[in-house]
Amino acid sequence: MEFFHLKTFHGTTLFFCSEDRILKHSNEKQASYIDVVIAQSSENPAFFIVAPVNIGEDVEKIYPEENTLFKDRFFVFETGFQNNNKLSLLSLEEKKFFSADPFGNLAFNRDESREWEFFFLSPNQVTIDEKSTAIFNEINKFISNKNNIEKSIFEISLSNKNIRVEIFNIFVRSLNATRRKIFSKILTTAFLNLPDENYFNILEIINYIPHAEWVHRTLLELAQWNMRRNGCSIRKAAGEYDFLGYGHIRDRGNGIYWGSIILGIAREAIESRQDIALLATARDEGIYFLEWIAHHRVIGIKDFFIYTNDNTDGSDALLQVLAKNGEITWINNTGNHIPGINMQYKAYNHALTTLPEILDFRWCAVVDIDEAILPSQGSKNSILPIISARDEQGVDCFFLNWRVYYPNNHLTWSNGLSADRFIEGDKHPLVKSIFKTNLFNYSYAHHPECSYSGRIYATVDGNIYSQNQTTNEDLNFTQTPTEWAHVCHYHLRSFEEYIWKFSRGENDGKGVIKNKHFRYNNPAIFDLFAQTFKVEGVSTASRLSEDIYAEVRRLLKIPGVSDAIQEIISKYHKASAVFVEESLQIMLLDDRIDSHTKQTWENLCSLWRQERLQK
Repeated sequence: MEFFHLKTFHGTTLFFCSEDRILKHSNEKQASYIDVVIAQSSENPAFFIVAPVNIGEDVEKIYPEENTLFKDRFFVFETGFQNNNKLSLLSLEEKKFFSADPFGNLAFNRDESREWEFFFLSPNQVTIDEKSTAIFNEINKFISNKNNIEKSIFEISLSNKNIRVEIFNIFVRSLNATRRKIFSKILTTAFLNLPDENYFNILEIINYIPHAEWVHRTLLELAQWNMRRNGCSIRKAAGEYDFLGYGHIRDRGNGIYWGSIILGIAREAIESRQDIALLATARDEGIYFLEWIAHHRVIGIKDFFIYTNDNTDGSDALLQVLAKNGEITWINNTGNHIPGINMQYKAYNHALTTLPEILDFRWCAVVDIDEAILPSQGSKNSILPIISARDEQGVDCFFLNWRVYYPNNHLTWSNGLSADRFIEGDKHPLVKSIFKTNLFNYSYAHHPECSYSGRIYATVDGNIYSQNQTTNEDLNFTQTPTEWAHVCHYHLRSFEEYIWKFSRGENDGKGVIKNKHFRYNNPAIFDLFAQTFKVEGVSTASRLSEDIYAEVRRLLKIPGVSDAIQEIISKYHKASAVFVEESLQIMLLDDRIDSHTKQTWENLCSLWRQERLQK
């Protein structure tokens, strides 16, 4: 194998910065810079490998492990073009050109090659030790067999244990859709037909991934469930899964990055039998569950996966009854309250990497309990023709805008529908998403993500997002309000419910708050409510009220549901009274809040007391 140095269009040389563990380019070699060499694969001349010259030594010291930030040490490229010593390089995954800006930075971010994307091979001036040469040879073996999936798995299983998951990661990113589908089938069948040669080779890779036991157990369960399709309506994501709440899948320091790739690809092989399900996380939102379920049943969604943790409002009894009667799948997400755990992260990671039953549904909508999808009248108030249209278009995920609803002068909770009680306010650019369940291995609150392959995103109206619009920030918003459907966001509700929302004990970054109290980070929450409290308007969602009421009445007839709801209401009334008074005491002491807003809040509290007395 012949080695070269790589120079940029600017005349600078590539180095590996040992402090930041990233590639840089410079005219001068700084103290933290290590020489970089590039080698063309002897088996496949369309591939180049870039790595620091001492990679063999580095591999002996560093390997991927749990909760340790890890960055790539070698890079495999496809060739864009090569003309003698001049060439361009493409990333394996997104086919983006490797680019060197004038400031020493390198990135895979260009759609076409121009001057910054031109590189030049120059003779190698440094000695490559035996360990590093061996690493290059192991990478080359994988490249030479990349079109033979089973042979690639075998070669990776024999590679140096400290780089095994890195080579596997590159292997995954080199797969096109057809080869990934083959690998996906291999993963699921290998864990079903034991003993199987592929199983033992895959196990040799998994064993060097952080949280290997989770990956192994999940693949076994997935293969068995796929054969029987026997659902379980009550499940637990207990403390053993708390590690899933440390962060999202793109963060290689949280340990789940590597396993989520294997599990994500395996789940692509699962063929769905049903249309759509809702995925939600909740805590102490029992007073809204029946309305929320009924609303979405009316628009054509019949199945619900609800994660809850540490409920104190009596919700567990209601969810258990609904689950036992086949109305929902309830996943009790209560864990060990480890500091730093985000329970929403944990729920989404668990649902889209670990939970098999949700894969029975082609589409998944991530919707909170204070949100309700509202299809347009043109779709006959049904989500089904909408998902059919986007399916025909070939998109993997589509977005619906928020419509924020206002309090409509309501001070207290009442046993009516949110669609009737509150009025439509702002058209908000933030979105919620509906996506193909088996193509994403994580979701944020507003959009899903696949950590190993690009996906096609669009609005519910069919407007495709371009490749340069698929950053996390871009995917949270739309440029114009969506027409075919939107999400009613009941963020404000009544005065009492608004305060209740900020008192449910959500995660504060230090773990789950068990001693519930009114708390907030941004004092603007008071002014927001004060300004919108008396705004008048209409509710377009109220056109569904009659059908929603009918479905709520059906749910109430299920034995145990009515009693559970009454207990929830009783606990809500007691707790909310304490929180309202607490909100006034806390905000009056906050110097960040102006006197006018404080006076408005005092007046609202006074009116609230009068109304509660009348009840």
